[in-house]
Amino acid sequence: MSISNAQRTNLNDLELFAEGDIVQFINVDEALDKAAVLFLKNLEANIKVAQFNGSGSLLTNATYRKSEDGKSVDIILNNYFDYVNKGVKGVRSSKNAPNSPYQFKNYGMSADGRKSIRSYIESGREKRRSVKQDKALGIGTERKSKSLIDVQTDTLIYLIKKYGIKATNYFTKTVEQSQKDIQVLIAEAVGKDIILKFKVK
Repeated sequence: MSISNAQRTNLNDLELFAEGDIVQFINVDEALDKAAVLFLKNLEANIKVAQFNGSGSLLTNATYRKSEDGKSVDIILNNYFDYVNKGVKGVRSSKNAPNSPYQFKNYGMSADGRKSIRSYIESGREKRRSVKQDKALGIGTERKSKSLIDVQTDTLIYLIKKYGIKATNYFTKTVEQSQKDIQVLIAEAVGKDIILKFKVK
């Protein structure tokens, strides 16, 4: 007889029952915290490897929230997290993210987006030569109508919209790296929390 058949036969002789007890998922609750922390740690590592975290807010705003019953957890990220993960096709080129479901449709940008780009340039993290020194685009000398930083901001927005955002797959990699360890954490916790009470018929 196979092991599974033997188990099935023996279980038929037992009457499983609950005595009105409510299972307290104490270990699962703790495991969810550990799982979330592990995920965020892997996320941070992948963001650093991808070297795209311009403003730093994607990482600093990353957090998690558990459900009231302690049985599930949500990872909370900036709403643009998947644009950086899968990339965005440009208005004129899809080379940076050929498989992305996202695409820029025009060259416009919101006031908040423009402000973020400007802050990024002012921080010194933007290293693209075309934004800093391209004389053909007016960079390197201030125009009477626009300040240098405004010209640089216009240029970077144009380049981003034209060529798109390169896919990094940082989030996809984080999920793949974390999945196995998190499954082990949760399985072990569930095993500690759930006790089957039984009696012989």
